[in-house]
Amino acid sequence: MAIFERDVTIVGAGPAGSICASYLARAGVDVLLLEKDVFPRDKACGDVFREGFVSHMEALGAARALDAMSTCVRRAEIISDDGHETIIPFECYCAPRYDVDRLLAETAEACGAQLKQSCSVTSLVTERGAVRGVKALYRGEETEIRSRLVIGADGAFSIAARVAGTMKEDAYSMWLGARAYFEGVKLDSSMAKDQYDAYGIFAFSHLLGTGYFWIMPVGRYGVERGICNIGFMVQDREAYEAMDTQRCFYDWAGGNAKIAAMLEGARRVSEWRGGRMNDAGSGSLKAGNGFMAIGDAAALVMPMSNDGLTKAADSAKAAAEAAMDALAGGDFTAGALMSSYERHLRGRSANKLTDELREKRLLMESMKDPGTMNRVIELLDSDQVFRRKHLR
Repeated sequence: MAIFERDVTIVGAGPAGSICASYLARAGVDVLLLEKDVFPRDKACGDVFREGFVSHMEALGAARALDAMSTCVRRAEIISDDGHETIIPFECYCAPRYDVDRLLAETAEACGAQLKQSCSVTSLVTERGAVRGVKALYRGEETEIRSRLVIGADGAFSIAARVAGTMKEDAYSMWLGARAYFEGVKLDSSMAKDQYDAYGIFAFSHLLGTGYFWIMPVGRYGVERGICNIGFMVQDREAYEAMDTQRCFYDWAGGNAKIAAMLEGARRVSEWRGGRMNDAGSGSLKAGNGFMAIGDAAALVMPMSNDGLTKAADSAKAAAEAAMDALAGGDFTAGALMSSYERHLRGRSANKLTDELREKRLLMESMKDPGTMNRVIELLDSDQVFRRKHLR
């Protein structure tokens, strides 16, 4: 069994892991990035990246490449269960994770991080209650890699966070979904003008309960070829596990004349692929002795309030800064890491976070009643006072 010594080992080279590695490597930290798959690889996602994520791409010198591979959405059409519609401002980039994750891993390497692909972490090395490294399979060989700090960035099913004891599961704070790519979708030409001026759709339906459908033009040729990421998210785990994904989608699409017309003649060009996301209400911890969790492994996302990639990138930067604090001070205890990580991540009071969680819960409760969402969307379209108040 080979044994190596590193400053920081990051488990998972998705957006959170690669961005964290990039920031650390640029600061001169000896960082090793481990990924079980080989890039480019697919990832179930809505493919939506908003301003916060883009700012990190700019900081790392990758914004121009992201821009070239993306559709830029400027507005969103919101559709209620009873057919009310409204257009709201909504700006984001849309690009396949297949391309974005490859770009981020290449950026990490360009910054000086070492990337080992096809390297599966099987467990953590722990001594006297602290994480001291990882155990992994690499090229058929069992490998033990010792590190001063380990960062878990291996997603919603994080092995690292489970072993470190920071992940908590709460079915109420778990979102599940599926998406597929379609080509030939008939987008409204008055709103889908070109690669840098397009729109997306979010729709609520009684078929999902607490959840929503989306249609987003994606990639460089999203508008030109009608290539769209189409999918849905729900929070009812039992309902999702019993759901026929394709039937649910086609029942929704067939029940809405506008959506049916958009999809007439379109063809699905990928398999339906499912995924899971743990949101901020799960209460998962972000640090333990010798360990931090970032991205989905830290359960930071509020699906009705922000995009997952911005939270992943924010947590990656904060963890990189906390790691540099720890390396400088030699203190890798849970308390020191958590304090530094939280300070860099939020810069806001715990009360404000509690308020945001409360507001999100109220919205999610409203989503369980299609009549409530019907009324909200109707008011957004017809009542300018209500619209200004809620879209400020």
